[in-house]
Amino acid sequence: MKPEAEEIFENCLSLDDKPIDLPNAAGLVLFADSQDRPIALLTAANIKRVAKTKLAEKIESNKRADLKSITAKIYYSPCRCKFRLAVKHFDAVKKIFGQNYKDHITLVLPWFIKINLSEKIPFFSVTKKPTFKNNEKTLGPFPGQKSAITFLKTLEDALGLCRKSELVNNPTLAASCPYLQMDACVGVCAGKITAEEYKNIIQAAFEAGVNPTNAIEQFQQQMKIASKELKFEKAAGLKKKIDKLSVLNKQTYRWTGDLKNLKIVHIDKSIKIKPEGSKTKKQAYAVFVMNFSQIIDLGDFTLDNPDLIYEAINKNLRNPSQDISDELIERFSIASYFLYRSKPSGLWLNVSNGFDKQEFQKTLSALI
Repeated sequence: MKPEAEEIFENCLSLDDKPIDLPNAAGLVLFADSQDRPIALLTAANIKRVAKTKLAEKIESNKRADLKSITAKIYYSPCRCKFRLAVKHFDAVKKIFGQNYKDHITLVLPWFIKINLSEKIPFFSVTKKPTFKNNEKTLGPFPGQKSAITFLKTLEDALGLCRKSELVNNPTLAASCPYLQMDACVGVCAGKITAEEYKNIIQAAFEAGVNPTNAIEQFQQQMKIASKELKFEKAAGLKKKIDKLSVLNKQTYRWTGDLKNLKIVHIDKSIKIKPEGSKTKKQAYAVFVMNFSQIIDLGDFTLDNPDLIYEAINKNLRNPSQDISDELIERFSIASYFLYRSKPSGLWLNVSNGFDKQEFQKTLSALI
């Protein structure tokens, strides 16, 4: 394990060293035994305090020895940026513990809604594994299964989507569908509309999931026209659609969109550095660009040159790979965990619809 530890960590302290001198800084900590085998890998808000606490713990069970009695070395790397630390921890766990890495880290995987538009009658489904290939599309991310199910149910209710996939090829059974009887769906299974017409509705539902505000505005315009033409029943139906879709503008869904277009910029405090030619240290900021399949650490920047930060970000904005693996989903879960925290550290910017330089510079000034 030694080569891996030396590659990952900046410092190594032997417990034979007196005194035990560790920094009062956030970072990554690895406890190792005399054979350099890993014992525990942790993220710490304060490396010195965590090490002191862990080495002082008394284990009452006879099955495990005290950490102090088996620890010979402490590897550590200071890292102030919380998101960078989380990424470093994920990478370190995989390198150090290999195939058993899942025993040493807790990953909260996000949820998604996917659909394959090449199917004769497409159906949305809630899943943990998104897809981008061919005519397959994905909405997300969602912080949990419940929020994804609620989102999908809202789309189904607002746009009258078919919810009984087992009935679409059986008109006889379709007649008994409760949604059809309540006039709560468009009735593609019963032949009320064609499969092609239904695909247009499904596409509209996907677009409403991507941009609920735009869909609501379109329905509002249709409602005004219907009212002017004295088609009050139609106007009332459109009002119901608007009310239902308004739910999708809740904060819970602030990061939900077409996952293939999702682009995120994250900026947070890092270490203080002394720029070339300067006598004093300046606060540096870690800058990240990410999509579903990549988390790109652009390094540390000072805020006195916002153009440099903008250019670095803009150069690295890209769409995700179409090939989706379990590792990509796990890695993205690190980002999604921060996205849905109530008060995430630093700036988190959704730049899926473009990256405006002037708006970015205004936002960046809020960090100063």
